[in-house]
Amino acid sequence: MKVMRKAVSILGIFGMLSMLPSSASAFNFSDVIGGDVEFSLGGYAKLSAMWTDTDSGALAGGAGSTGRTFYLPSSIPTGGSGGDQVFDMTARESRINFKAKTKSDSHTLGVVLEMDFLTTGFGNEIVSNSFSPRLRHYFLTYDNWLFGQTWSTFMDTAALPDALDFLGAPEGTVFIRQPMVRYSRNGFQVALENPETFTDAGLNDVNSVPDIAANYTMKRGWGHLRFNGLLRELKYDDGTQSDSTGGWGLGISGKVKVMQKDDIRFALNYGDGMGRYTSLGVVRDAVVNASGGLDSVESVAGFAAYRHMWNSKWRSNLIYSMVDVDNPSSAPGSFNESANSIQVNLMYTPVKPLTLGVMYLTGELEKENGDDGQLDRIQFAAKYSF
Repeated sequence: MKVMRKAVSILGIFGMLSMLPSSASAFNFSDVIGGDVEFSLGGYAKLSAMWTDTDSGALAGGAGSTGRTFYLPSSIPTGGSGGDQVFDMTARESRINFKAKTKSDSHTLGVVLEMDFLTTGFGNEIVSNSFSPRLRHYFLTYDNWLFGQTWSTFMDTAALPDALDFLGAPEGTVFIRQPMVRYSRNGFQVALENPETFTDAGLNDVNSVPDIAANYTMKRGWGHLRFNGLLRELKYDDGTQSDSTGGWGLGISGKVKVMQKDDIRFALNYGDGMGRYTSLGVVRDAVVNASGGLDSVESVAGFAAYRHMWNSKWRSNLIYSMVDVDNPSSAPGSFNESANSIQVNLMYTPVKPLTLGVMYLTGELEKENGDDGQLDRIQFAAKYSF
């Protein structure tokens, strides 16, 4: 009987979705039987239309590839003899999330599931553009504890720029989701996170200890400031040769209010062997040298963004993002040495859930061997958040 009541409850929840108001910022509803669980359904629908110009060849992968779905600095073609121009439209960034929260014996429990359609390899543009969903977040919380997959504890999501593209400052941003166990208390967080070593030989999943990430956030009336730290093992084993070494990263990030409604958002990260955590694949963690040993890769990555509110409906953002890589002498010439971008956007919010906007972005990528390339992009987007 208890199982049946729960089943009826769940069916009632999904039945209610068709009756929820369209103007809400999220669909909130309670268990229709007991009322002891709070549920919400949220996300956004987004269309992006992009014209892209590259000066050193075409973006790899063709239509639907990651570099043509959003700005990915490591995908900029370099060393080519001619340019290329393409136009793309996509709704793959659209996402949906489901959240539940309850109280049990004075404890707070919750669960979050979120999916979108980016970077999946299934689907094409021949007939139906039927791209498969992918897992973004799936975790549970128990009081101050978190178990599951979400943003790394080394990453400050509250400092991310207000961008029209999927990610406003990819070169300078710590940006990674992965499984973890995290504890949070009084502005402090520490976590054991999934380890992986990113080298010229690809991803190596032979690590024997988890990565350790921690941060402390200081909140004031003027905004927030956050200090971030990372400690990890880098390990390589191909069955014949193996080696391990340490890796670490330090970062400072924040958001500062300017005048009445404007703000500055920033981040600066420096480390040796932190590559997988920053810059969306521009930087490797380490290089496998001729003797099979690991040489860690040093890098500095950061961004600064200024948001100006013209009025209650119009706003603009100016964003600069960069990464500089100090590769060891054993690195091949195809390794990335630096990347940077500047973007400016204009956004219009006629009603609160809806944003329309246009963006201009220019980005550069340089290789260790001196090859370089430039990408220019104009993007229009329409986004309805619920």
